[in-house]
Amino acid sequence: MREYYEELKKYGKVKFKESLTKNTTFKVGGIAHFFIEVTEEEKLISLLNFLNSEDIPYFVLGGGSNVLFSDEGFEGVVIKLQTSELKLREDNEIVVAAGVLLNKVVNFALQNKLSGMEWGTGIPGTVGGAVRGNAGAMGKENANCLVKVKIWRDGEVFELDKTECGFGYRESIFKNNKDVILSAVYKLTPGDEKSIKEIMQTNLKQRTGRFPNLPSAGSFFKNIEVNKWSGKKEDLPEIFWERGKIPVGWLVEQVGMKGFTIGGAKISDEHGNFIINFSNAKQADILSLVETIKEKVYNKFGIELEPEVKIIN
Repeated sequence: MREYYEELKKYGKVKFKESLTKNTTFKVGGIAHFFIEVTEEEKLISLLNFLNSEDIPYFVLGGGSNVLFSDEGFEGVVIKLQTSELKLREDNEIVVAAGVLLNKVVNFALQNKLSGMEWGTGIPGTVGGAVRGNAGAMGKENANCLVKVKIWRDGEVFELDKTECGFGYRESIFKNNKDVILSAVYKLTPGDEKSIKEIMQTNLKQRTGRFPNLPSAGSFFKNIEVNKWSGKKEDLPEIFWERGKIPVGWLVEQVGMKGFTIGGAKISDEHGNFIINFSNAKQADILSLVETIKEKVYNKFGIELEPEVKIIN
């Protein structure tokens, strides 16, 4: 594949044999054969068309916060999105490139006294990742204020209305197909700057202190819909029924696994849904820990856990 180096240079900054460990928040992964940073949408589209025509495997990486790479690395091209368009247009709509960090969008909305993105305060990752996984917090989610998504699909570029994106709890069609998200449009509402800032500060305070500082991919599993609870209603805290979700962190705590370790991977002492890399963890350590968590929770509650994190083998 080395013969493709000169061609790839047309589309962005190319690195050969780049470590994936330093490009993900989990700090796990081997070597990417090629690693290319792309800053322009048109060059991204051209790159995708080239890779598609040559049948070269590729992976699109945003902030690296919700992915677990193999220790064997990636035999293809890892595309690091660095697209940066972020602008306000009429009717309080914000157009955002997929490579923009979600926190930057939250602060941009605040600067323009627009409400609707406060839920994203403190969430790592990019807009592309937030759309793909329908990211959310504090009872809100990406789909609440999204209007449309611009995508690349099999050599074509077009827009999808939000109703065509199959959004659900931490779900979208993009998690199950090969579409590449190029940009998104959010429709926000005018608000009071002070009130918006207060909500952001409250949200950030709730996140700070609960989450460990060691490398992780954030919440590893999707929280559980309360209708999947087969036990007694009174055995669940009332707030879970109110919110409609059972936190996986609570389930992990109930099976006594907080602090449990395998190799260099550990379930956080602060949050049961965080797996942390505390000592040069390998992907195998983390996956073994994942399977142990799933088994323990299923044996006690009959609940099947589903990862939020994308696992690349």
